[in-house]
Amino acid sequence: MVQHSNGARPSAVSATGLGKHYRLGELQSLGSALRRVLRGQRADPRAGLEALSEVDFTVWRGEAMGLVGTNGSGKSTLLQLLAGTTVPTSGIMRVWGRVLPLLAVGHGFHPELTGRENVWLFASSLGVPRQLIGSRMDAVSAFAEIERHMDTPVKRFSSGMLSRLSFAIAMQFPADIYVFDEVLAVVDGEFQARCIEAIRALHRQGRTVIFVSHSLGQVADVCERVMWLENGSVRDLGPAASVLAAYQSHHGTAER
Repeated sequence: MVQHSNGARPSAVSATGLGKHYRLGELQSLGSALRRVLRGQRADPRAGLEALSEVDFTVWRGEAMGLVGTNGSGKSTLLQLLAGTTVPTSGIMRVWGRVLPLLAVGHGFHPELTGRENVWLFASSLGVPRQLIGSRMDAVSAFAEIERHMDTPVKRFSSGMLSRLSFAIAMQFPADIYVFDEVLAVVDGEFQARCIEAIRALHRQGRTVIFVSHSLGQVADVCERVMWLENGSVRDLGPAASVLAAYQSHHGTAER
């Protein structure tokens, strides 16, 4: 497949006309669905929610791209499409390379498994070789600073511990594209600072980073460019400073 490029810079992620439509009827009860079928009624294709509509963007390889928008703007849907956990209803999403998605605190963890077992599970699902997983286990627990709790089921972890473990996995296993979605919201300031520096280090190493946070200061610290989603569409896309300033002006967003 031929990649688009910005001069000599190839693309890591590209979206063209991307759309995602959810039929609200899918959330109705089984009884309602059966009654509609027995009466010969068809669901109204117009009834539903356009989570994304005609979204176009490119993330260049080795770039740190920020994603901002209010709740319901389509950020989570876009990241799910990028991670491959859902599919678009229109348009095309192209991804070049392995994606390591941290889409929520504890996302992909099994509550009954221990921290150690969840590292094995998460890394294996990404296709990381078993030998590499074993060799990095101590580094994961050390970065997360939860060495004493690695053999405890994660259902007993606090949200902060889950966030630490999620982030530590991302830092220790190789990928081409790293997606961080609000993974630093529930950890203390010292660990946040370490994580921000670790993300910058990934960027310096030439990794592609997609970073989502309600903290505009964190986005500005990490990202070169920012995409602003509003009601499922791209409102603005450009240099971080200008897009964040416009976003803050529009929403009256104060730095947290």
